[in-house]
Amino acid sequence: MSTQRAMQPPENQPLGFWTVRAGEAIGARTRGALRDIGLSQPEWWLLHQVSLDPEGVDRDATIEKIGHNSTPEAIVEAIDSAIAKGWVQQTDSQLKSTSLGSELFERAAALQQDLQAERMQEISKDDFATTIRVLQRTIDNVGGEAWHW
Repeated sequence: MSTQRAMQPPENQPLGFWTVRAGEAIGARTRGALRDIGLSQPEWWLLHQVSLDPEGVDRDATIEKIGHNSTPEAIVEAIDSAIAKGWVQQTDSQLKSTSLGSELFERAAALQQDLQAERMQEISKDDFATTIRVLQRTIDNVGGEAWHW
């Protein structure tokens, strides 16, 4: 944390405050790094999904699968943008990466690995997994729903 002001002990602090601040910080860092290589975050999500199946992915299923990361409309915009930029081609309802899209995906995937390593500094894999499970349990406890592929 960048400030050295005194704070309450962690067990007395609000979970919601810290989850929001973590999400904001991670999102801003990720969006900025992706922007530096010419990608929006929804375009990255799309390229990632398309990379999973060289035969192509169904457009509607892809929108459904990753639309909850932002909005379905943001994914439609990312698809249209990726097609216009020559990263993805669409035949009927199938989306398939182009060689340009595959190259950009590889570059962005390496960047994402670097960002994850940055986030994981001084955090063990066990602590990370515990944090995810605690957040998932918290969501369940308050009647919320969340899912990540």
